Amino acid sequence: MNRIQVLLLSLCLPVWLAGCTGSQLRDEASPFYSVPAGSVLTLNRDITIPGDKVAAYVQDGKVLGYNDVDWYRPNCKFELYTISEQPRQVRADSFSITRVVDEIESSSLQGQVYYVAMVVGMGLDRSYVFNYATKMYLHSELQPDVYRMTCQHWEDVVDDRYLSVEQMRQAMGDVFTLAITPVDSAADAPADTPVDTPADNAGQ
Repeated sequence: MNRIQVLLLSLCLPVWLAGCTGSQLRDEASPFYSVPAGSVLTLNRDITIPGDKVAAYVQDGKVLGYNDVDWYRPNCKFELYTISEQPRQVRADSFSITRVVDEIESSSLQGQVYYVAMVVGMGLDRSYVFNYATKMYLHSELQPDVYRMTCQHWEDVVDDRYLSVEQMRQAMGDVFTLAITPVDSAADAPADTPVDTPADNAGQ
């Protein structure tokens, strides 16, 4: 291989690798694909947030209460900023996703659930599970009290991964629609809203 061929290869290889990586990261079935800011979450029908709560949950296309969620399976938490003694209705609307954060939380903060299993040949205690959560911060001019959507599930440390976009959509069903905006278009998204802690620290 002559010098010109080597030079061309050195110049083209990073571009080729970047193209391959970008294609893989756009796979919505992959847990490594991240929802880009500027995407849009649409609530397709009105839903009610119960009194003394800041959130409603959706799993398999059904709106559920906190105690009805199967935490080991994909579920999404739709959350408001403020708490009220009275039930509140969130109207059908489209929300801009201003920021996306992946977090790992101790499941003990959500509810004291323990199980014991030993990995054969490894002796690894799997009694402690974690909540793998993708938090999408939302913005609406019409409904500024809408805070964020968190799509999540419990996993143990051996099989740890965040939900894919496909799994999020499976959890949302036809209650919500998640429209992915290409990264190149995300620069036009509205400025992020202040990230305040909701009044209900229990996360329900």
